Amino acid sequence: MHGMNRLLFTAVVLALGALVVPAGALADGDIDAQLADAMDAINAALAADGADYRAAMAEYLDTTVGGEDQANTVIAKDVGNKQLSTDFVPNDTRRAWSAPFGGPFDDITYAIDTTGDAVPVFGGLTGAQTDAAIVRAMNSWDALTCSHLPIVRNPDFGLDIGVVAFLNGLGGSPFVFADVQHAGWRDINFAGGILGVTFTFIFVDGGGNPTDVDGDGRIDTAFREIYYDPSFSWADDGVTNVDVETVALHEAGHGLSQAHFGFVFIDENGDLKFAPKAVMNAVYVDPQRTLLGTDDAGHCSLWADWPNN
Repeated sequence: MHGMNRLLFTAVVLALGALVVPAGALADGDIDAQLADAMDAINAALAADGADYRAAMAEYLDTTVGGEDQANTVIAKDVGNKQLSTDFVPNDTRRAWSAPFGGPFDDITYAIDTTGDAVPVFGGLTGAQTDAAIVRAMNSWDALTCSHLPIVRNPDFGLDIGVVAFLNGLGGSPFVFADVQHAGWRDINFAGGILGVTFTFIFVDGGGNPTDVDGDGRIDTAFREIYYDPSFSWADDGVTNVDVETVALHEAGHGLSQAHFGFVFIDENGDLKFAPKAVMNAVYVDPQRTLLGTDDAGHCSLWADWPNN
C-alpha cells in the first residue's frame, strides 16, 4: 500500500521526481489554479521524457458551497454544450493501449486498479466491491441506446494504475492501460471536499503542440485518469454517502468527454434546487446511480455517430 500523501496544491515544486506540497486547505478557486500548476509540472516531466501526450485539464466533483448570485447561494453554474474541449479520435492508432492485443481502435476501453489502491481507507469496502461498483457505472454509460460505442474493459495486469501519481512520486506507474483509467483510492489525497478528479491527457506533435488530426475542432484526447479521494467514508449501498457507484458514474462521464452541466443553488428558503438535476452536476448531493435526461443527451451528442463523427 502506498503512503497516504496529502496533495494540497499550495506550492507545487518538482524536485527529485516528487511533487512537494505543504499542508493546508484551499478554496475552490485556489484549487483550480494549483491543479493547473501541478499539471505544468507533470508536463515538464513528460516533455523531458519525450512523451507524445500532456496533461491538459482536471475535472473534479466536490461537496463545497461557494459564490453568491443575488438572493441565492450558487453551488454550481455550468451551461453550454455539455462537452469537454477534447475528445477521442475514432480509429486512432496512437492509442495503442486501447487495443493491447491489436485492433480495433474504435472501442473506448477502461481499466480498474485492482491492487491495494482499490480499497478505500474508510467505509469497510473491499476491492471486489469497489471494482463491481465501477463496472456498474461503466455499464450504465455503455447501455445508452443512442450510441453504438463499445465500452470495453482492458486488463490491468495486476499493476498499479496511475500516471499522475507516478510522475509526482506518489505511487502509480508510468503505464497506460486504457482510454479511461480508474486509479483507485490510495495514491493521492486531494484538498478540501473533493471526492474524485478526472485528469485529461491530450496528444501533442513533435513541437509539443496539441493535435486535431480529424479536424473536428477539438483537441485529441490520449487518455483520462480518475482518482478517488481517500478521506471520506465510502459506501456501496446506493443510500449511504459517499456512494462509489455515484461518483464513478460522474467521473466516467468525464472520462467519456462530458463536461459538468446544470445550475445548482440554494434558494432564499434554504432549499437545494437543480436546473436540471443530473449525474454530471458539479457537486455531489446524494447517491444517484441512474443517468438522467441531460446526461443521456450529453452522451448522445458526443457518441451517436461514433466512429463516423
